[in-house]
Amino acid sequence: MSTGEISRPHTDTRQPALPGGQLRSERRVVVIGAGPGGLAAARELERAGHRVTVLEEQETVAGKCQSVHVDGRAHDLGGHICTNQYERTAQLLTELDMETERTTRYRVLDIEGRTASRQTMSFLRDGAFRRYRALREREFPRIAEPGLAHSARALAAPVTHWLAEHGLESMAESFGTGYTAAGYGYLDDRTPALNFVKYAEMTGLLSQGPELLGHGGAFTVTGGFGTLWQRVAEELKDVRCAVRVVSVERHEGGVRVHTDSGPVEADDLVLAVPLDRILPFLDATAEERDLATRIVSNDYHTTLATASGLPENAFYFLDRHTATREAAGHCVSYHHRYPGSDVRTFYSYGRPEDVTALLGADVAELGGRLEEIHLHRQWAFMPHFGSDDLADGALDRLDALQGRDHTYYVGGLPAFELIECTVAHAQDLARRHFPPVGGTPALHERTEKEETS
Repeated sequence: MSTGEISRPHTDTRQPALPGGQLRSERRVVVIGAGPGGLAAARELERAGHRVTVLEEQETVAGKCQSVHVDGRAHDLGGHICTNQYERTAQLLTELDMETERTTRYRVLDIEGRTASRQTMSFLRDGAFRRYRALREREFPRIAEPGLAHSARALAAPVTHWLAEHGLESMAESFGTGYTAAGYGYLDDRTPALNFVKYAEMTGLLSQGPELLGHGGAFTVTGGFGTLWQRVAEELKDVRCAVRVVSVERHEGGVRVHTDSGPVEADDLVLAVPLDRILPFLDATAEERDLATRIVSNDYHTTLATASGLPENAFYFLDRHTATREAAGHCVSYHHRYPGSDVRTFYSYGRPEDVTALLGADVAELGGRLEEIHLHRQWAFMPHFGSDDLADGALDRLDALQGRDHTYYVGGLPAFELIECTVAHAQDLARRHFPPVGGTPALHERTEKEETS
């Protein structure tokens, strides 16, 4: 792998249908990363007749959507809640005949008073919501569509400045606690408005959506969200877990990925991991290196533990710990999913040593007792660009790289770190850049129809 400056001519592999209606030939594609984005892209590519190899360094698929079992019950470690905006995810669940269930309720928990209440929805009831809708129509009308680049410049300002400028402070009161509790960051000058607005749109509360899979509200996968991605992987022809990428070489004819179990040759590469994470192994261009250095992520933690004596049967957001970045290390939320069980999933920001040290004290302050820690997982969560880089067009630059050097980028960075966002973006990218091979015109017509509907 070269470590010096690399400058290549632009090689656009986005080959359209051939003259006379003949569709392009089969492509060999290697996908690095078996989270929702990578698996959604791989599934779409295989359905279009292309040959796909998925490489995953972990021993299992699902990425940040992994599930584990304790006492015979499934517990989700990361993303697992779907709203009425999750139409692509619902379609995928339907196609794979997956069972779903309603999620537990949400409550904001007053730590000092140990009292729980509903999230305030004052934003939806005052004039601020009308102002927001007018602003959305005027400045970022595509915010609900897959991807982020289309709305990034309009929402590049720090969220606190943007809310104050437009008189939308009540929007933070209604959505801020849940936003921070879910790992997307604190509502301060380090968070671009783009991230907060995208999250608010995906809650489904800002626009009327259809009932999905028989659920009028939020829902999830019965048996754990990880089972969905295991099912997707089982239907793919070549998914390789516990494989470490050593280096990536891109050349005029395609891509060679060197792994600890041998090389993989392909025509094209789909990176379903953040650019900064793959950078040490990638024969990166100067543009890729520069973008990678600008990526920011949150140190977010999931701790699965048995804790007795706590409020039950809800997803609890801890108000005081979500209010300021100074509370990092303390638990910001916990999920009690199964009545009759003391197993809970706790979520925190900060350094691992702080999270471990503070969790017992946080549980005790709420009147409970930490009995046993079953698992602790640290995530580099919510990869994103800061306000200055968004204003300078960082996401436009990343979007302009799609297809160059036989390489495509999916996942949380270009799409936003939510399941529906990564799935929809990955599907659209595969349909746009990899038309079906000859002999599958029905699929070609279907995808074109979906993209224009």
